[in-house]
Amino acid sequence: MDFYRSGTQKAAEYFNSDVLFGLKPETVKKNKEKYGKNKITEKKKQSFFKKVMTALSEPMLIILLFSFVVALGVNIGRFVKTGEGDFGECFGILFAVVLSVSITLIMEGSSEKAFNALGKIYDNALIKTIRNGKTELVRQDELVAGDIVILESGDKIVADGRLIKGDSLTVDESALTGESVPVKKEADFLPDKILPLAERKNCLFSGTFVTGGNGKMIITAVGDDTEIGKIAGELSSKKELPSPLQQKLAKLGKIISAVGCVFAVIVFLINVARLIINGDFTFYGVQELFISCIVLIVAAVPEGLPTIVAVSLALNMIKLAKENALIKKMIATETAGAVSVICSDKTGTLTENKMTVSSVCFNEFCCSAEAIKKEFLLQNFVCNSTAEAIEKNGGKDISGSGTEKALLAAAIKSGEVKNVKAYRERFPISKREPFSSEKKYMTTTIKVGGKERTLIKGAPEKVVERCVLTKGQKEKALKEALVFQNQAKRVLCFAHDDGDGYIYDGYAVLSDGIRKEVYKAVKDCKRAGIKVKILTGDNFATAFAVAKELKIAESEREVVNAQELENMDDATLKKALEKITVIARSTPIVKLRIVKALKECGEVVAVTGDGINDAPAIKHADIGISMGKTGSEITKEASDVVLLDDSFATIIKAVSFGRNVYRNLQRFILFQLSVNLSALLFITACVITGAEQPFNTLQLLWINVIMDGPPALTLGLEKMTDKLMDLKPIKRSRSIVTLKMLVRIAFNGVFVAAVMAWQFFGNFLCIPESEKGSVTFTLFIVFQLFNAFNSRELGSQSIFAGFKRNGVMVVTFSVTFLVQILIVTFLGKLFGISPMSALSWVKTVAAAFSIVAVSEVYKLCYRTAFGTRKAKNDKKTFAATLKRTEIA
Repeated sequence: MDFYRSGTQKAAEYFNSDVLFGLKPETVKKNKEKYGKNKITEKKKQSFFKKVMTALSEPMLIILLFSFVVALGVNIGRFVKTGEGDFGECFGILFAVVLSVSITLIMEGSSEKAFNALGKIYDNALIKTIRNGKTELVRQDELVAGDIVILESGDKIVADGRLIKGDSLTVDESALTGESVPVKKEADFLPDKILPLAERKNCLFSGTFVTGGNGKMIITAVGDDTEIGKIAGELSSKKELPSPLQQKLAKLGKIISAVGCVFAVIVFLINVARLIINGDFTFYGVQELFISCIVLIVAAVPEGLPTIVAVSLALNMIKLAKENALIKKMIATETAGAVSVICSDKTGTLTENKMTVSSVCFNEFCCSAEAIKKEFLLQNFVCNSTAEAIEKNGGKDISGSGTEKALLAAAIKSGEVKNVKAYRERFPISKREPFSSEKKYMTTTIKVGGKERTLIKGAPEKVVERCVLTKGQKEKALKEALVFQNQAKRVLCFAHDDGDGYIYDGYAVLSDGIRKEVYKAVKDCKRAGIKVKILTGDNFATAFAVAKELKIAESEREVVNAQELENMDDATLKKALEKITVIARSTPIVKLRIVKALKECGEVVAVTGDGINDAPAIKHADIGISMGKTGSEITKEASDVVLLDDSFATIIKAVSFGRNVYRNLQRFILFQLSVNLSALLFITACVITGAEQPFNTLQLLWINVIMDGPPALTLGLEKMTDKLMDLKPIKRSRSIVTLKMLVRIAFNGVFVAAVMAWQFFGNFLCIPESEKGSVTFTLFIVFQLFNAFNSRELGSQSIFAGFKRNGVMVVTFSVTFLVQILIVTFLGKLFGISPMSALSWVKTVAAAFSIVAVSEVYKLCYRTAFGTRKAKNDKKTFAATLKRTEIA
């Protein structure tokens, strides 16, 4: 039933209540059973087992688990038959899986604890209620539909209801509708058409606050049936979708598995043919061949990738926490870096959600709040006001309506009013006429030096017409006020009367000020290629004024009301969103539809907000961001990231951190895949030719440490550079392995495999026979160390340019090389190798360094060619500009 379209008596009859006496005790019980308790059903928490299974559902971990099961089964079979088994590889894979899952659980668990500490979603405040003709204090969760609730200034509304009567009742609905200005409620308002929540003047909603006046309402919805409850229900029903990174890693995992299988099948078929030709075709021979092919598939899988993903995300999660961004889901650390569109709420996100006096004007002179000295204005600000200043924590906490709080704060800021109570005692009040929406002004009579002075403040047209001014002066005053009103700012005029008529004192300009850090943050978004769209519940004029000031929108053509989008089909909406930057009067449904449309267009969408009306869009976004201080608890629950400082600028920090995570993952993938490819090609060559395996079990274990352990993981510690925010966002559809990376992977893999095969089969380094095994083992190790340094730079810059940027990597690799020397020199028998001479060491290191030399030559040629082309283009551009200047 639409209670806002019917009278209060119908609402009372519907719930068997009475607008004067409330519910009877027996009716309270019946209504509780019929309409439920006033408590939103809490989201069921995941069990530890479910969390583990969710962490294991990552695509790369599934591939690793499959590889572990196959490798373990093969080696158990081999051990039963021959007494030998390569279990080191199996436990290496298992360790990578366990480490990745552990890091995910620990980091997300610590974030969950920090989030829970921000505050509880529900409280049990006592609500003044009329039952059986008596006023009682009832716990909010014991309220039922049909209860009559008494409302006073400062109360939090805890259920939806229909207003029975109100005396200058105003309500802050910004959390639910996005409306930045308190809404005047009218019990007699009775529309004849369907209205959005923001325009239902006779209704009140759970989660909003009474900012002024008093009233009485009948509860029409409780718990899950309230507007907040409906939003919370939609949030709990939303299925978790994979992030852009998870989708890319899943695709990469499939490709890697396919490549490994193709290699394995080719090798298997070639060797079966060779066995048949040589007459050695036996079941045992085929079984050994099958085991070798399984090893090839396992070798193709980069088991260190899930670990580096987990470590990189965890480290950046910790760093972002220090930057006031609490990450609730670890994957959100990287997703922030892929963001291409930020859909932001206005009130409380871009603005402070607090009315402030931006300027005070009189006699064609305007000044800031700090510069107010005029006594008549100060008296109007302080005495002609119902706001109160309370001493709290060494400062002043001001209560009252948003407008009156702003005026009183301005008077205090001027320095002329050090103590509000003492100032008011200097000018005793003898009479007051309160503000009303009909009159649009307020008057207060005070005593000054034994005489009476009447102060008036209100809407420009109401105050100016009462002042002793000429017609021209009145028109000029109203014209000045109109300039600011057209900028969606509020203007209040002031005057005083000492007995000879009202003397015009000037006007104050009030607005919900834009947060200081937002200007630079929006500018940084543009530099980073990130589009910012404002989705607000505010009206068209206010939304456009904020967007224009932030240079998000240049003309009104970029601004639309949500109602214009509601009738569009999906295809028309997607096309329209290319030019629209601001949507005014946005509802939760419209915001959600816009987010879905942008995602379908290939955008990676972040949604920021603080209100309950932002929660559905935040939940369905690629990354949802809520405000920690001013945000509603439901919104914080729905988000992936909570900004502890409520600063929009912190989002930009999260983007830069996320971009660095993505780049570090690309570095690691470049290294891992080139290593895996070289190993795959080299081992394939050995298997096809029938040569003995180049590495034994212990040597493979040490190679795995290099490929997946601390040396490789240091690639995930590369620090951010200033150039990161000059790059365009990574498209959702773009593979994590770029074409340039693919060329380098192929080149490095083939080059290393070719050099390894040349040495293994041809001994081009002229190594003594006794040292051949040691050189093959060491050459592959040193190749990978140098290859890892190569992988630090994804672009054309020399690796030596940023050597100091990752000191941990230099130290780790130096230690790894020293350990390799110790293994070859002192642990030869254990590893099945012999010591190497100094000359062999020099030859081996020189041969391995060739990968760096070749790569640096390639990048030098690229930089030279690109620099020459860029210089030519710049020269053409300059010549064209000069020619146009001469013509002009």
